[in-house]
Amino acid sequence: MNRQNTQHIIALMATILIVGLAFQGRLEAQSSNACTVKMGYRTSERLPLIAEKPDDSGLYYDLYAQAAENIGCGFEVVRSTKKRILVGLEKGEIDFYPGFNFTTERAEYTFYMENGLPGGDIGISHLDLPEISDLSQLQGYTLVKALGGPNFLEGIEGATDIKQVDISEMTIEHAIQFLKINRADFFIYNKQSIEYYLKESGITDLKLHPDCCGGIQPLYLGFSRKSPLFSEEPNPDFDSSRALSVDNFPTVLSPDSVAAQFAQALRTMSEQGETEKLYQQYYRQE
Repeated sequence: MNRQNTQHIIALMATILIVGLAFQGRLEAQSSNACTVKMGYRTSERLPLIAEKPDDSGLYYDLYAQAAENIGCGFEVVRSTKKRILVGLEKGEIDFYPGFNFTTERAEYTFYMENGLPGGDIGISHLDLPEISDLSQLQGYTLVKALGGPNFLEGIEGATDIKQVDISEMTIEHAIQFLKINRADFFIYNKQSIEYYLKESGITDLKLHPDCCGGIQPLYLGFSRKSPLFSEEPNPDFDSSRALSVDNFPTVLSPDSVAAQFAQALRTMSEQGETEKLYQQYYRQE
């Protein structure tokens, strides 16, 4: 074989290799975009979960984009009015809403999955208040709350010995002012909101009571039951004599569905500490 033929063969092999690599790259790109998980949210901000449209950055984006990537899917955020987003969920045009409270009406068109973020209410007080793990311990103290807000003292032993001050248009900032001037001793609010406010304001001379009000509760996303990524099958453990709930639902996820893979990815992130790391990044003080 002469030198010219050898060079020709080498050039041909190189061309075949390059074409093969390019084809493989296209296949991988097609595979990675074979599914796109669409999250819907209203246009307004809810920091630090999500910024105002058109900026989608925040904890929600970091969490769910990573979960989608972990199962080989793309991720997209659809912003519109809350009403239109809910219609999109009902029709299956939007795959999920990132933080969704369970109701029987919503359960007709959404399936609930834990997102791994910590929820529930916590208490906040001035520093010298003893640790509160049960609200009955507030006897002799003053609880400040929003007018028309939840009655946290309902059914609490000794509730009549706990003074309660109801303030119209109460905010976390207002409540903290009441605590600092000793017009109140205790305030109960959403865990995420309180921790974020303290981080952003830099306030350190107040005390958190994480176990006062039922402890950490799971938070849920609502996945559209009409989404092309969703499929379900009968739940053998469903008890029709009990009230419908997240834990007592007529169906379960089909294991081979993208929705089931997405739910598992979120569980894995939570179990491996990735979700907590993201949470601390956005909510906890340095």
